[in-house]
Amino acid sequence: MTKVTFLGGCHRVGASAVLVEQGAARVVMDYGTAFNGTSRVPLPTSTRNLTSVLTHAHLDHSGSLPLITGSQNHRVPLYSTPLTKELVRLLLMDMLHIGGDSLAFERKEVQTLLHNTHTLEYGKPLQIHPKMRFTLLDAGHIPGSASILVETEANGGGAARILYTGDLNTTDTRLVKGAQTLRTLGDLDLVIVESTYARENHPSRRKVEEAFIESARSSIESGGTVLVPSFAVGRAQEILTVLDQHRHQGLDYPIFIDGMARKVTRILQQHNKSFIGGFNLNKAANKASFIRNNSDRKAALNEPAIIIAPAGMLKGGTAQIYLRNIAADSRSSVLLVGKQLPGTPGAELIESGRIPLIGKHQEFSTYQVKARVASFDFSCHVGRQDVLHYLKQVQGNPSILTMHGESASCENLALTLNEQFGFEAQAATCGQSISFN
Repeated sequence: MTKVTFLGGCHRVGASAVLVEQGAARVVMDYGTAFNGTSRVPLPTSTRNLTSVLTHAHLDHSGSLPLITGSQNHRVPLYSTPLTKELVRLLLMDMLHIGGDSLAFERKEVQTLLHNTHTLEYGKPLQIHPKMRFTLLDAGHIPGSASILVETEANGGGAARILYTGDLNTTDTRLVKGAQTLRTLGDLDLVIVESTYARENHPSRRKVEEAFIESARSSIESGGTVLVPSFAVGRAQEILTVLDQHRHQGLDYPIFIDGMARKVTRILQQHNKSFIGGFNLNKAANKASFIRNNSDRKAALNEPAIIIAPAGMLKGGTAQIYLRNIAADSRSSVLLVGKQLPGTPGAELIESGRIPLIGKHQEFSTYQVKARVASFDFSCHVGRQDVLHYLKQVQGNPSILTMHGESASCENLALTLNEQFGFEAQAATCGQSISFN
């Protein structure tokens, strides 16, 4: 009998984790953390006979892994793509630096995790037990991201083919090619799909880029600074590549990159042959200036320039330093390139034109922002139309469970799949188990 249990990431974004069991074989896919709400880690699971697989490095999928792979009682191997291994090392070490005593694990658990991490290329099945194997598939989300196909065998029935999409994007971007079609996978018994944007469609990438470039050019030509608060992993590098590809359109101005985005960019450069946009990113990064200290930051603000800096929602990060300096300058602009969750400084900036920022002496001050503020949808998740098109191609007659989205998004996608496609679909709940007998 194959059993699938949802440990986290249900009716929410954060703390994703799904457990698959077949006899003695047990594999947990992702084990992330959440940054809002009371339950910030997935449900616990025994580490006995456990293998872990990571779809990608973002902390909502990886941030609790040290709790299981850092176990001293049972050695728990972790599998990921080579690029994800390098990125998760960076993110977990940074999480330790910021979280300190508030975390349920320490440096030794992270070091154990990294020591037990093995890499696997896309499309190469790994037999972890006579009755279970899994394959990583390119998910199109960020460089190195993967969906996971788990295949189990059983005597006298109970075998299953299970696809866990992780974070998914079917649209080509400047960095990555969209996820492969489901037509290539054959019949499936269960599909576990993200629902982040299940209630909204994304505009075309080309139109988003054009609007973004026009806004940047307008501020630069006025003599202002363009600040692009950006997520450090994936988004910052896409924006860097977009800007470089449009230098011929009057944007041949200095481009600076700061914060963790610098280190991530260097890692992606080292792995530039592993994703489709690697060559162009390498070229763009070699033309950009990497900020090293406060002197560099002051210099970057002394001339019309474009500055890419975390954090994407302006919740900390070096972007706050720049925003304090340009807030009163109507020539400058703040170009937001990621979703601003309710309650974040970025969302408040859009709604009110004001923003709380940490001052030089760690005090909070509210700034009235006279710089131009604009938001652009560079999402690396599937939108509603794209996820429906993706699932329409599934073969077999699988059950579909939705997760990784607000409750309304998970339930809306499941309802649409039931009514329009006739699938047996539902929104997963934490602790829920499904068995294939």
